[in-house]
Amino acid sequence: MEPLAWYRLLIPLAACIGLAVLAVVRPIPRFRFAVMGLGYLVGYAILQDQVSARLCPEYFTVFHPPIRGLTDPTLLGIAWGFLGAWWGGAAMGYAAGLAATLGHWPRLAPRDLVRPMLVVIVLVGIATGLTGLTVDRHAEMLDVTISPGAAADIPLERQRGLLVVSCYHFVAYASAVIASVGLCVWVTWERKRRSHRRES
Repeated sequence: MEPLAWYRLLIPLAACIGLAVLAVVRPIPRFRFAVMGLGYLVGYAILQDQVSARLCPEYFTVFHPPIRGLTDPTLLGIAWGFLGAWWGGAAMGYAAGLAATLGHWPRLAPRDLVRPMLVVIVLVGIATGLTGLTVDRHAEMLDVTISPGAAADIPLERQRGLLVVSCYHFVAYASAVIASVGLCVWVTWERKRRSHRRES
């Protein structure tokens, strides 16, 4: 597989820096929500990928375009945690910001979503952890093996780790999307509740 082009690292980094600057220079709440979401999800993804890079570093070096000069598991986890989550975190935060500010109900401030966003991260972590444990246990019970073609570049002792990491990464993405939708629904409900409380 061809190494990852440098622009695919630099463009996301520049976009995140630009978003953070924009949130400071133009204090539009939706940008602040986007930065919050980005921070939460990237922070979680970096922690998750510290585990992934130790269970099977080849998940990032063989099954993803390799990053030139990057083989240390800690750095792999940081790089791929950022690359895999920055856009989803920004989208989650911005969507929550829209839900928190559009319409006539009382608006929510970014500080109102600190705990709800933390709940999203905890739920994603629980779903991911349970998936990893379940897949590992069942792969051992059923003596699951990876096809020789897919496993050619993976040491035997890390092949089950590749299966576990692949499965829980899928669940992490899926649960993050579902939990983000749930976050927006909660924000809308909370604004409606505050509106009724204010009227009564």
